Amino acid sequence: MKKGQSHPASALSQKLLADGLLSLLEQKPFREITIKELCSHSDIARRTFYRHFSSVEDVMAYVVSHIIENFNKHMLQVQKEAYPAILASYFAFWKDYASLLELLNKNNLAHLIFIPYMQSLPGLPWLFPPGSFLDSFPDSFLRETPEGGEDMEVLNCRLSYHSGGLWSVLTYWCVNGCSQPAEKLAQILCGML
Repeated sequence: MKKGQSHPASALSQKLLADGLLSLLEQKPFREITIKELCSHSDIARRTFYRHFSSVEDVMAYVVSHIIENFNKHMLQVQKEAYPAILASYFAFWKDYASLLELLNKNNLAHLIFIPYMQSLPGLPWLFPPGSFLDSFPDSFLRETPEGGEDMEVLNCRLSYHSGGLWSVLTYWCVNGCSQPAEKLAQILCGML
């Protein structure tokens, strides 16, 4: 095994625990899920659990980090597309996670995914409409994500405003069973610009 790679058994244990947590979350509230129950449900020894995580919350953070990583990769693949196609791709990606988003909302845990989602957005400026607030910031500013300063505060406020709307539409769509095709939803949103 090369340096920097995780052991396949470790990756499998983490995946089994993550899958087990999502399965249990469909059956009961998050706050009622114990480490002992998660280990039993995942067929993983508690000692193995503690090798990778210290709490059930850590397992959820692991799940979320992988989703956000996949979201970023997915959105990078469509960055050169026309804006309606980018939006359609955005909704198509999240459709695969609609049930999880609903479970997180039901358990008052949407912030666990929303915060990392928000933190990833400065690296995805094409997710916002052309001619929008991002045009006032040079590309280098968005890539470098500078620390502090008034410009960063302005950027964060504008990102929060626009992405909050996008997230609200996503939540609405998920709660309503993703009944609209992603392309139709993108068309509706583009019609507002």
